Amino acid sequence: MLKNRVITALVLAPLIIAAILFLPADGFAMFWGVIILAGAWEWANLSGLGSLSARFGFVGVVLIFLLGARYFAIDWAPGELPEWFYWPVVAWWFLWGMAFRRMPEKLMAIKYPLPAKLAAGAFVLITGWILMVWLRLNFRQEQVLYLVFLIWLADAAAYFVGKRWGHTKLLESISPGKTVEGVYGALFATVILAIAVGALVKLETIMLADFVFLSLFTVLVSVCGDLFESLAKRVRGVKDSGAILPGHGGILDRIDSLLAAVSVFYAGSLLLGVFLAAGLETDVVIPQELTAETPGEMFPQEEMAPKDEGVVEEGFMHEEKSPSNKESP
Repeated sequence: MLKNRVITALVLAPLIIAAILFLPADGFAMFWGVIILAGAWEWANLSGLGSLSARFGFVGVVLIFLLGARYFAIDWAPGELPEWFYWPVVAWWFLWGMAFRRMPEKLMAIKYPLPAKLAAGAFVLITGWILMVWLRLNFRQEQVLYLVFLIWLADAAAYFVGKRWGHTKLLESISPGKTVEGVYGALFATVILAIAVGALVKLETIMLADFVFLSLFTVLVSVCGDLFESLAKRVRGVKDSGAILPGHGGILDRIDSLLAAVSVFYAGSLLLGVFLAAGLETDVVIPQELTAETPGEMFPQEEMAPKDEGVVEEGFMHEEKSPSNKESP
């Protein structure tokens, strides 16, 4: 089991890293979209859709929403997502976290109607796609890569610490394998990674503290994503969402934490003004609006480009603009 898990990770990790670093914006959106649609196929099964036509129909509905978001991207890109979009997603995961904390047994006892299960899965998958794509658009590859590494490291730390020292069950009725000690291991690894990356990009002391806090909160919310899928699996009566990834289960088993984490990480990056690329490239221009007090209209792509170019990032928008004639998204 562990051997298969390691081999699968060694094969997939370089492909994912390459996709994040080298694909243009539209290419990354397509790459992440394929993963989301594979997750939609698995969610259709977890929800109880029996026929292949019904499952294809659910995947088709998710695809339509993704294409719709891409079509209307011109209204948002290259600016950040509107607040009315991402804060409700953060609230969704906060409410689930409260429910997991206060009434896990009741959550297991509820008879969830099929439309509610399908709607919940579609909401999580579609918002997860949009937020990850706009994280790439607004904060560049470095921010996406950090988030993915953060969740990978937290998952690995929780797994190994839980295996070695785990005794106290986190929520046994929903996820018997998760332990409190594993969560502590994930949080400890998070602090180490956040401090190391913050030092690498030369964050000032206050910003570094904010960055560590954001990373910790992101990992805590990622646990809600994991528990959300675990609840769906327990209700359905299966161990994994699929079997496509040896040692890991299905696609959803690998991205459940990320789907929840990206909402908090995106909102927090905007609120705190965290822009990791600025510490790695000296010619990146940070807009004056980049402050915790004024998070609106931050990171237009032409201002993130090198000073002497004034060209928006490839994908989503393909025209040259002069900084002096910047249009509002």
